[in-house]
Amino acid sequence: MNTKIKMALAAGLAAGVAGLASAGPVITFTYTNLAGRYIYDLNTDTGNFHANATATQQLQTDGSVSLVPNPGAGTAVFDPGFVSRTIADFQIDISFFNRSGPTASGNGSFSAKDIFGNVLTGQLAGDWVMFGGAVFFNGAIRNAVLIPSTYNPNFFTGEHGSFDMNPPMKLQPLDGSIVQIFLAEPPGSAMNADFREISTGVAGQLVPTPASMALMGLGGLIASRRRR
Repeated sequence: MNTKIKMALAAGLAAGVAGLASAGPVITFTYTNLAGRYIYDLNTDTGNFHANATATQQLQTDGSVSLVPNPGAGTAVFDPGFVSRTIADFQIDISFFNRSGPTASGNGSFSAKDIFGNVLTGQLAGDWVMFGGAVFFNGAIRNAVLIPSTYNPNFFTGEHGSFDMNPPMKLQPLDGSIVQIFLAEPPGSAMNADFREISTGVAGQLVPTPASMALMGLGGLIASRRRR
């Protein structure tokens, strides 16, 4: 993926995390060189976008999922082409509808799987923006959850590193934001034609919802009263 695209993903993610760090455990994720494809319906001017981890001669997906604070120490890292060596995966699906000039609406979901089958998944809603020869999707994440596997249910694990899933699982569901970028072919794509095997980058961040934070506070209050 283009270095400028990687920097844009990282910068946008860092800015968001800085503003949300005080909300409690935060999960961030970044994947690059996903294989993106789009199916367009000319009659309705709508479409569906899908991207998944891949390991081909053209694209070698890599990624990481972290528990923040303590980035690095709590990071599951997936090296380029990881999908060919493990059951780990990443997929994202987003609809395209309600076009208005260079923008449109989109809804969908994402799913990140580690090498033991633990899954991070959530729902998406936001806006497509077609600008400068590239296409962006900026949106909100809702009802994100970590689904533990039976094999190793406590740690989300990459080819290198892992993080303890229990702290964020106690605060589920999680909300957040996502930025997704892919390089358009041909340049200046207006999302009005099919394409496939386009390098795609995704970055997201998650924090506890206000409701889950309130439940945690209630749980602590009940526990303190019982101790008395």
